[in-house]
Amino acid sequence: MRDDNPFRLAPGIRPIAYRLRLRIDPDGEEFEGEVSISIEADEPCRSIELNLVDLTIQRAAAKTRGESTPLAVSYRPENEIVLLEHPTGLPTGQGSTLELSFTGRLRSDLSGLYRSVYTTKSGERRNLATTQFESTGARKAFPCFDEPEMKATFQVTLEVPAGASAVSNYPEVSRAPVTGTGFEAVSFGETMRISSYLLAFIVGDLVTSETVSERGVPIRVIHVPGKEGLDAFALDVASHAVRYFEDFFDIPFPAPKLDLIAIPDFAFGAMENLGAVTFRETALLVDPETASQPELERVCDVVCHEIAHMWFGDLVTMKWWNGIWLNEAFATFMEVNASDAYRPDWRKWDSFGIARLTALGIDSLPSTRPIEFPVISPRDAEGMFDPLTYEKGCGILKMAEQFLGEETFRKGVKAYLVAHSYGNSETTDLFDALSAASGQPVSEMMQTWINQGGHPLVTVDPLPDGVRLTQTPFRLLGQEGDPLGEIGRAWHIPLMARTLDGQEQHALMTQGEHAIKLGPAPVVVNAHGWGIYRTRYSQQLLVQIAENLAALETMERFNLFSDTWAMVIAGQSPLSAAIELFRRAADERDPNILQVVSTGLQVLDRVAGPSGIAPVRELAQAVFRPVLDALGIEPGEGDGAQKRVSRSIAFAILGTLVRDGEVIEAATEWFREEISGVGGPSGDLAQAVLATVAKRGDEADFAFILDRFRHPKNPQDERRHLFALAGFEQPGLAGRLLAMCLGEIRTQDAPFVIDRVLANPAAQEIALDFVFERYDELLARLPGNTLEYMLASLSLFIGPESHLRAPQIFDFFKSHKLPRGERGLQQTLDRLTANLRFRANVAGSLGSYL
Repeated sequence: MRDDNPFRLAPGIRPIAYRLRLRIDPDGEEFEGEVSISIEADEPCRSIELNLVDLTIQRAAAKTRGESTPLAVSYRPENEIVLLEHPTGLPTGQGSTLELSFTGRLRSDLSGLYRSVYTTKSGERRNLATTQFESTGARKAFPCFDEPEMKATFQVTLEVPAGASAVSNYPEVSRAPVTGTGFEAVSFGETMRISSYLLAFIVGDLVTSETVSERGVPIRVIHVPGKEGLDAFALDVASHAVRYFEDFFDIPFPAPKLDLIAIPDFAFGAMENLGAVTFRETALLVDPETASQPELERVCDVVCHEIAHMWFGDLVTMKWWNGIWLNEAFATFMEVNASDAYRPDWRKWDSFGIARLTALGIDSLPSTRPIEFPVISPRDAEGMFDPLTYEKGCGILKMAEQFLGEETFRKGVKAYLVAHSYGNSETTDLFDALSAASGQPVSEMMQTWINQGGHPLVTVDPLPDGVRLTQTPFRLLGQEGDPLGEIGRAWHIPLMARTLDGQEQHALMTQGEHAIKLGPAPVVVNAHGWGIYRTRYSQQLLVQIAENLAALETMERFNLFSDTWAMVIAGQSPLSAAIELFRRAADERDPNILQVVSTGLQVLDRVAGPSGIAPVRELAQAVFRPVLDALGIEPGEGDGAQKRVSRSIAFAILGTLVRDGEVIEAATEWFREEISGVGGPSGDLAQAVLATVAKRGDEADFAFILDRFRHPKNPQDERRHLFALAGFEQPGLAGRLLAMCLGEIRTQDAPFVIDRVLANPAAQEIALDFVFERYDELLARLPGNTLEYMLASLSLFIGPESHLRAPQIFDFFKSHKLPRGERGLQQTLDRLTANLRFRANVAGSLGSYL
């Protein structure tokens, strides 16, 4: 076994080309197929290993120089491997072909080759067959060398019911009846060399948009019937993305076509199958006239992310799953770049700060992990798809780009892609290319960020001629005796510091202390805001900077607010420091900073006892009422993106936490208009209006929102109304919604509904009992990659009553493990520990703080 890993295929044999033929009926239970794999052997061999899960091989043979020899078949299901034995052995080199026929069942767990179900406008339930192969799902559809380094070409033929649509990675080249069967054989062009996880096929009744050609690449959006008219925005974004990435990489689009396919049931956001990208419907289909700004941006982001993968992931692929972070982190980096170029007024790099904050929250816990770590089993590979891979990884790349310079960084990236096109690479290959382009020790610097978990806290103290910087690991759980876990010790920090009067200095901090000579004007450390570290200013410097908020750039202000709040939760700064900053946010208009303040105030409201609730809500009123007054409660013509999002944040917290009379009245009026079918809230305010109504709503309100979820206008409308149901406070309504998570609600959405009920202070204990009582059912029904997210809001059991359930939570999960996502669950429990400590520190004296 390679590397003594029982989950790896034996070395010495690799695929050259696949010829795959599958008969798929979306209405049937089983599928059947044949695969012919041309191979190359480094030496004569009698044993051949392939990956296989839940398939039965009917026939196995090897053909060499026209002679076919039967192969003995034995299974190792614990390692997801099938062993084929040749009686005399295959010769060295090319010239041998493995020929296998097999059967399997359409799956229901949203992995491999699975069935997706949708309902037409007339109420008819229909089936779609589709695939999700990343990371190790191809082996669930056909026997294969299912490792990313095992690149090969694929020629796919699908036998489908007559008249059904069929889509795969390359264009359709022929369609002909299969005599006497009622099926048609649809053949597709042979692909370039790709990894097995990038193959895809979709079969069913599908609607195809007009074809848009961008630089010779035909682009289409494909979806189930009933979603017409929602594809124009995605087509426009995709055209932009193809242009943008071809110019950025200076490499043509690597496939002959680009199909974007919306799937009704989909466990991820999207999947970068070469030339046939699959999406969750909410991430592709949208009506720009009714969508909120975040909903519109999500479609733009996801489309750009997946198209970036055509180069970074498909053209050049990691050798093994430990390197998946680079694929995803770089696609995230390019996603933000491309979205920012598409609509500069959206200020996408500013809004990335919120996404990065989620990753840093995880990264400050002992249960964090290095961005890159050894991957042994398929379960290990699945554990890589988290905010540390995407957002922290992207943040580190952005930090490196800003330190090296944008053109130098781009030059290194292009050299890396050219060197490894159609092949595989290691993480160090990119770092070496960046080092060569910049002349800087990039590899040495970056290793300190990817090979250990955590991130530094840089403490800033005044010196007569500048500031002294000290780095230590930042820890939310930093009491004596707390485990350090995977948090590292020291980092090579690319420092960028500036004074408020225009002086700037860059340096690489490789030791525990570093002095910067700048001043005498106040010094901003982490200038421009792209360093992946927390900054703690001495009280003297903090006062100076806080008094000059208007002189800070948006990301610098964002970091000041978010770092200060993180210090408070960690017990390293007094609550008064955050409250003082929060008060200053009444003059703030950036939605990302307002979101940090809103989140902090909601945490304070949760922990507040009877004496603290009123002061917290008064503070929220003092901050957000001036914001809403300045922006206007009614959307206006020509409102910019930031203004629309900031208005919705202010409206939501005033309507749900403060219970502002004017806001509640406006929300009620818009909701009644929605019921009547005339008027209603704008897309930007729809979620805030629904949350405000649900907070005070009754059974009639619940019934209307439930009906809108069942009969939505578009995917975003469906999602808004579904999630709004989780905000009702009556126990009976919460129980009804939770029961629907085991039936009516799609398995892709149910985990997130449960999580939202767990976050509802009035219903969270009902949701907890539901999880405890139906735990085995939930694990059996829901996609494994979503289970940790179902439980994320357990960290919010910090209220006057709910915190008493925390010991139960810890005890339950000592003996009830997740089949996947166990690290994510432990991160939630660590976060709960940190929040409980915060509660213990401030709950009794919250009124005096305020």
